[in-house]
Parts: sequence; C-alpha cells; structure tokens
Amino acid sequence: MSRFLPLLFFLSVLILFLSWLILGGIKNNPNPLVGKPVPYSGIEFIDLGDEVVRLNDLLKMPGYKLINFWASWCLPCEVEHPYLMALKGKDNLIMIGINYKDEETSALNFIENNGNPYNYIGKDVDGYFGIDMGITGVPETFIVNEEGIIVLRHVGPIDFSNEILNR
Repeated sequence: MSRFLPLLFFLSVLILFLSWLILGGIKNNPNPLVGKPVPYSGIEFIDLGDEVVRLNDLLKMPGYKLINFWASWCLPCEVEHPYLMALKGKDNLIMIGINYKDEETSALNFIENNGNPYNYIGKDVDGYFGIDMGITGVPETFIVNEEGIIVLRHVGPIDFSNEILNR
C-alpha cells in the first residue's frame, strides 16, 4: 500500500490543479487595487497629436479609462487587438495603452501594421508601472472610473464574451 502513496499524492495534486483551471484559474485572481485609486506614476503618454501627457492628467479627464498593458512580442495581444479596435471611439471611454517591456521600433511597427486603438500610448520599459498595478503579464486590462478608481481588472486578452465589452 505504501508504494502507491506517491501516485495517490500526484493524482490528488493533478486533480486540484485541473479543477483550478476549469473554474477560472488566474482570471479570477483578485487584484488588491480594485476599488482603489490608480497608483501614482510619473509615466508619460503621447496622444495622437504627439502631445506629452502625464497619467494623473489623463485620470482627471471625464469618462471611463481603459488601461491596457500590451507588447509587440505578445501573441495574445495580437488576438486581442481587433477587439480593442472595435472599442475605438466608443463614447465616454478613453483608451490608454501601456507598451510593456518592449522595444520602441517593434511597438511602433505593431501599431502601424495593426492600427492604433488608443487615445494615448505610454511606455513602461522597465515594468515598474506594471508592478505598481499588480499585473501578472500581458495583456492585462483595467477599467478606471471618472474618479480615478479601478473598478475592473481583466487578465488575458479581451474578446466579445468579456465583461469589459459588455458594460
């Protein structure tokens, strides 16, 4: 009987892991920032007219903000991109793209080839803002209300079945 204990242990761990995946896995991983203000960041953004804007100024603008962390090297970001393009120009929504740990030329090529859904794009070259926001990877998206409070976090690519697009 004791020779089967390692096998039983392995099978129980496997069952726990598979049930975690089936029940939602990391997508249901809560972020402690939901319900709190966006952390201060000195990160600067470029708008479509090449004007430099700070994040704190963007958060003071009227309307909801969609903050999307993305990178040109991220395959799920390519899958997500058409859905972001579908959101472009939606009333009362400011789309903010955070290019995460990426080379500038690669990021520019990605936007040039796939279109630019964002009103503002910022660079997080070192990943410090991503750490402050508690992201686990890219893509990751946050919805921020008019008071600058994070109301929703979504891990992974968004699509038309996600709560972000249905709000």
